[in-house]
Amino acid sequence: MKGGNVNDFLDHVTYEEVAVRYKGKKYFFYGLLRNPDTGMYEMKIDLWDDKDWYVTTVYQATAPTADECMNRFYNDPIIDGRCFWDIETEMEWIEW
Repeated sequence: MKGGNVNDFLDHVTYEEVAVRYKGKKYFFYGLLRNPDTGMYEMKIDLWDDKDWYVTTVYQATAPTADECMNRFYNDPIIDGRCFWDIETEMEWIEW
């Protein structure tokens, strides 16, 4: 993880919002959220353009437990068909 270490990033992305740059594109991680209506946990990543406008959602996971949702995030393809552990060293933590 450029601009920080991966453990700090995972702590932040679990409990708060985080922005990263990967291959010149901005991605916004919303953090692990619990939907009060369904009780399900959600992790979502959106792509934003250089003007800070929303483009599209690139990843979304929903699970009945926080651990299961984070496990999906760690192991699912999240960006460019690659999982977090394959790209984390190429991501740059940025201030939004």
